[in-house]
Amino acid sequence: MRGMGKTTPENLQEAILSGPIVKTLFWLGWPIMLTHFFQIAYNLTDTFWLGRLGTNEIAAPTMAWPMVFLLISLAGGLGVAGVALVSQYAGAKNEAEVKKSAGQVMVLLVIVGVVISVVGVLVSDLLLQFLGPTQAVFDLASPYIKLIFASMPFMFIIMVYSLILRGWGDTRTPMYISAFSVGLNMILDPILILGVGGFMPGLGVVGAGVATLVSRSIGGILCLYLLFRGKRTLTISRSDLRIEKERAKQIFKIGIPASVGQATVAFGFLVMVGLVAQAGAQQGPDMNTIALASYGIGTRVISIVFVIIGGLTGAAITMIGQNLGAEKQDRSAKVLRHTIVITALILLVCSITFFILRNEIFAVFLQDPRVIEEGGRMLTIFGLSIMFFGVYASALSAFQAAGHTIPTMVLGMVRLWLMRIPFSYFLAFVLGWGLTGLWVGMALSNVTSAAAALLWVSSGRWKKGVIAKPAGAEGVEGDL
Repeated sequence: MRGMGKTTPENLQEAILSGPIVKTLFWLGWPIMLTHFFQIAYNLTDTFWLGRLGTNEIAAPTMAWPMVFLLISLAGGLGVAGVALVSQYAGAKNEAEVKKSAGQVMVLLVIVGVVISVVGVLVSDLLLQFLGPTQAVFDLASPYIKLIFASMPFMFIIMVYSLILRGWGDTRTPMYISAFSVGLNMILDPILILGVGGFMPGLGVVGAGVATLVSRSIGGILCLYLLFRGKRTLTISRSDLRIEKERAKQIFKIGIPASVGQATVAFGFLVMVGLVAQAGAQQGPDMNTIALASYGIGTRVISIVFVIIGGLTGAAITMIGQNLGAEKQDRSAKVLRHTIVITALILLVCSITFFILRNEIFAVFLQDPRVIEEGGRMLTIFGLSIMFFGVYASALSAFQAAGHTIPTMVLGMVRLWLMRIPFSYFLAFVLGWGLTGLWVGMALSNVTSAAAALLWVSSGRWKKGVIAKPAGAEGVEGDL
């Protein structure tokens, strides 16, 4: 960062606590943006190569991923606890507590990851059947989802390592790890999905799952090596892995509401996939698969905006958390205001771009005119609401940084279960708008949830963090 000289943990923390807010947001945020971009590239690479095989091959992962997200979310709350504790202890300049919190979050997440991996493999077929796919799509999705679940412990290692380092203020190392893992997956995808001439037969959807398992396994092992033996960023020792009862209780106290919130949201997205399939089936022969393909490609394309949202809110969580730890509540609120405004303006530009290029975007993945038409309609309606989702996500970053996960749980549940699903169902099936009603309901939920999040965060109660304060120190409350 210009004006900082060589970037070190010390002068980066100085920028976080007292430097220019916008410049520091982008300095911390651009590596997170690239990390999210690499993840989007992973999803789009799978979609691109599977699209060479057909619509069923696109629909299979579309049905599988909400289930994966459902079980990931059960452990994701512990990662939220990790970034809250690490960032606040870093702001308080208590490195010993940073390392102990990081080590114990890692141990707990690995244990949970192994359990979820086993459970996921065992129940995946039942969950797939719940969604009502065609037999052809089920046969493709079943082995794929099992491979994804097998990779889960390694994915959790990468996830928690990245969150810990972000809380510490290091957003670059996670970017390098992601670039390596995703790059390996992108190399393996065409080889395993399509095959290599007569030398190696293509594995189709299973090949995409194998590529994911291999790349995540290697990435997870690399994270563990750096966590214990690295020289340029935060490291821990084996003694930091020793579970302390009180610390574990604190981690679960923060993490469980976040996990419950994420799990209920994930299950809601599972229901949304079912609604898409049902609405498509009511519109004519083969429209079930057409609807799923349109929804799958559309959500992947729109997820490009998470590069921006994830980067800015990830940086905001680090800055807000460290400033709360340093007892700088007013600066934390200022960081939040900047994040909301910047995110909204950037996503407005993205919405307009999606609208203009909607048909051309879908044509990149599939040449089926029905998918291009329905997908273009989705981008037109739902894509125009993503600015409001940016406002919603920015507001939630304050609660996450503070370790106040009950508001994030409630807002996430309300957004999906009291807004998106009811709106979409009513418009699609009661009023008979079909798939168009689903897209409108999804858009309305973004607008109303943004308003709800702004109303809650404006109370200022999030300004009190979760770590022990020095004697006489009091959290400052007030408006946003």
